[in-house]
Amino acid sequence: MLHPTHEQHFMKKVKSAKHGKRPSRQVLQSLYAQMMMEYAVYHFNKERLQQLIDEALDEKDPVLFQELTAHYNALIGEYSQGKIISEQGYELELDFKSK
Repeated sequence: MLHPTHEQHFMKKVKSAKHGKRPSRQVLQSLYAQMMMEYAVYHFNKERLQQLIDEALDEKDPVLFQELTAHYNALIGEYSQGKIISEQGYELELDFKSK
C-alpha cells in the first residue's frame, strides 16, 4: 500500500472512535482511496473553473464570468474548513488549504 514512512505519517492522521485499536489494512486502504478521490475531484474542479473563468475574461463575458465565479467561490467555501472522511469508526481529516 504505502511506503512504511508514509504509512506512519498517514496513521498519525487517522483518528479512531475505537481508542487504541489499529485499523485493518482494508480500512486504511479505503480511507486512502477516499482521500485521493476527494483531493482529485477538488483539484480537477478548481482548475477547470479557473480555466473557464480565464476564458470568460478573455471573451469579455461578464455574465458567464459572474456565474463561474459563483461556482468557484462555492467550491472553495465547501472545502475551506476541510473535510472528514470515515470508515468503520475511523476518521481522517483532510486539509484543502493552498500552501
